[in-house]
Amino acid sequence: MRRYETLFIITPDSSDDELKTIFDKFQTVVTTRKGQMLSYEEQGKKKLAYDIKRHGKGYYVLMDYLGPADIVAEVERNLRLDERILSYITVKLADQVDPESLKTQAAELRRTAKTEESAEAAPAAPAGETEREEEAE
Repeated sequence: MRRYETLFIITPDSSDDELKTIFDKFQTVVTTRKGQMLSYEEQGKKKLAYDIKRHGKGYYVLMDYLGPADIVAEVERNLRLDERILSYITVKLADQVDPESLKTQAAELRRTAKTEESAEAAPAAPAGETEREEEAE
């Protein structure tokens, strides 16, 4: 399987229901083509560098997935047909990917992120107290 990443921009006036519908649509496109969705990250509304179809802003979405070579053609065909999609780009990240190794890597990343969050959450000594200790010595 190959790993792909597709970034697409949705019209900024889309409702939450429409965003959910778009997610469901592309989830089914990937799974019906024997692919596997890794992540679907909604990055929110951002200002565009230039107007696209008379829109100055757009709702950015990043989709990461695995699949055979023909999956990109089907995803991009659906992106072209949807009037709510302003623009899109697909990048091939890797030629040969093992889905099981990606699951273990994702689990390790989650574990390290949790340990970093817990380390940051631990209260540090106030700065004023350490200065007073140094002056006393």
